[in-house]
Amino acid sequence: MKAPASSFVRSWRWLVHSAALAGLYFALAQLGHVAVAVEDGVSVVWPAAGLAVAALWWGGYRLAPAIGLGAVIAAWSSGATIPAIVWAALDSTIEPILAVVLMRRFIAGPALFEKVSDALCFVLLAAAVPALVDALSLAGLCWGGVRPWQDFSELWLLSWVGDSMGTLVVAPALLVWTWPDRTRWTGRRLVDAAVGFALLAICSGLVFTGRLAPAGLGFPFLVLPVLVWIAFRLGERATTSAILLACAIATWGTLHGVGPFAEPGTSLPMLQLFAGTAAITGLMLVAGVTERRQAESELSRREESLRLLLESVRGYAIYSLDAEGRVATWNAEAERLKGYRADEIVGKPFTAFFTPEDIRSGVPEGVLKTAAEHGQASYEGVRVRKDGSHFWVEGIVTAMRDEDGKVCGFSQVAYDVTERRRLDDVRRRINELLEVRVEERTAELKASLDSVEELLYTIAHDLRAPNRHIQGFAQTLQMHWADQIDDTARDYLNRIGAAAARNDELIRDLLKYGRLSHEAVQLVPVNTRQTVETVLQTLAEEVQQRRARVRFEQELPQVMANERLLEQVLTNLLTNALTYVPPDREPEIVISGESEGGKAVLRVQDNGIGIPPEHIDRVFEPFIRLPNPINAPGTGMGLAIVKKAAERLNGAVGADSTPGKGSCFWLELRAA
Repeated sequence: MKAPASSFVRSWRWLVHSAALAGLYFALAQLGHVAVAVEDGVSVVWPAAGLAVAALWWGGYRLAPAIGLGAVIAAWSSGATIPAIVWAALDSTIEPILAVVLMRRFIAGPALFEKVSDALCFVLLAAAVPALVDALSLAGLCWGGVRPWQDFSELWLLSWVGDSMGTLVVAPALLVWTWPDRTRWTGRRLVDAAVGFALLAICSGLVFTGRLAPAGLGFPFLVLPVLVWIAFRLGERATTSAILLACAIATWGTLHGVGPFAEPGTSLPMLQLFAGTAAITGLMLVAGVTERRQAESELSRREESLRLLLESVRGYAIYSLDAEGRVATWNAEAERLKGYRADEIVGKPFTAFFTPEDIRSGVPEGVLKTAAEHGQASYEGVRVRKDGSHFWVEGIVTAMRDEDGKVCGFSQVAYDVTERRRLDDVRRRINELLEVRVEERTAELKASLDSVEELLYTIAHDLRAPNRHIQGFAQTLQMHWADQIDDTARDYLNRIGAAAARNDELIRDLLKYGRLSHEAVQLVPVNTRQTVETVLQTLAEEVQQRRARVRFEQELPQVMANERLLEQVLTNLLTNALTYVPPDREPEIVISGESEGGKAVLRVQDNGIGIPPEHIDRVFEPFIRLPNPINAPGTGMGLAIVKKAAERLNGAVGADSTPGKGSCFWLELRAA
């Protein structure tokens, strides 16, 4: 139910607005007919055109029918023919519609005269749109026989100038009074307005009534300086109102046959020239003044924001220098940091912040020279406060340039780093103490390791000697008293010898493992093919006994390694490949390698008993011997030695295995 009521209210409001606009349009049309001479039924000044443009700009195109209605009534009341009435209605309606469409397209409203570009666009549209529409309308009348073609140019010129002057003079005055006035009307401004309009009325009255003609001061453009003053001082509303007032007085004087435009034959063109000049001058000036004031206001706002921002900065002294290095601006943090108030330092050379040594060395001039040549200069050094105390500062000097690229000053940002420097010194002293302590501890640990190594060698020597005695006594008993002992005793002696041999092998493996942990290792390029062949020569007898087949799958890459450690790794891997093979299977060993991305990988693949996947990582731990179906001998240290050696070579080792089918051990090293 609310929607129909709302539509009804809108309809009645539209009717009221349309009726009021039609009546006002008719009144201004009558004023145009009465106040200005009419030639052949065409008005040379048409104030209703300005009303139509202002109404459609603010009320929208829905008010266009009201303009057409007002034009019909005005033409009918003047006794025009039916074709002339239709022409007047179409011309009066189409012209403001086209003008407003173009204004909305090219002018960033709603205010039309706050920028010079917008004001110029309005002036051009006020001239171009009536010229086009009037030409088309008059062409239609001439084509229909209502007007002769020989009168086309004169009628078009009169109609075009009348509509253009009406738009230029009346529309701005109506438009600016419909948007909020942002001008602050202080007492002084009100006095200026009263004086300006009084002076304009007096000058216009004296000029356009011919009172100044006997003195030779009747030239109409003496009014323009007053309009210029009003445009500079009082803003848009006052300027457009002043233009309307001056044009009205000029029209009244011309109508009554007085003033400079009263001479026959020149009155109308001169009046139109004056009105156009006054309107264009006033609109362009007030747009320029408004644009400049807005720019100044925006600049002032930004400067204030920048000032507040600079004042709120903590820890950074921000100030500027002129081209000669004298302090130009100063913020509160600069005062706190350097001790100078703004009135004490502004205008003084910034060398006051430098030590005498830096001044003698030319440091201040060098900083500015670097900034001028490269745009910016970073610095760090000791500076002097007002009280003579020294502090460490770091900052940046940036060169500022004018439109010609010439250095006109410098901006400087400085930060007090005294506390940071003090902390850096403390850290440096602590690091030095730590380094000394680390060196001492390293020496102590090295001495301890050397002692442990000596102890291990001593223990190993002392343990291996009894082992050799045990083995020797067992062999002696078997050799000399074999006929006096039974099989049980002989078995015990064999076990004693085997245990002593295993114990000796374990001691040797432990010595190898310990030596790998701390001995120096030098990495050099190593030919892996040559190293593998050396290892195979060492194991040749065992390879032959086991009837093993060894083949190389591809050319082996060179690696960065220690040749002795690499031989040890390959020996252990090849020995395992020969050992952990079922008795009914001849060993098959494939040695391969590849290099890619700075890494080299060597692989030793066998066809042995394999390793369960869950135990692959464990086999590289010391003393780990997994149960195996062939009861292969060993100490559990072979693969642990391989892993340790790989680590000392800055590499890695691993394995892939399938139980019952074999294993593939790989060694990754840096390619040479």
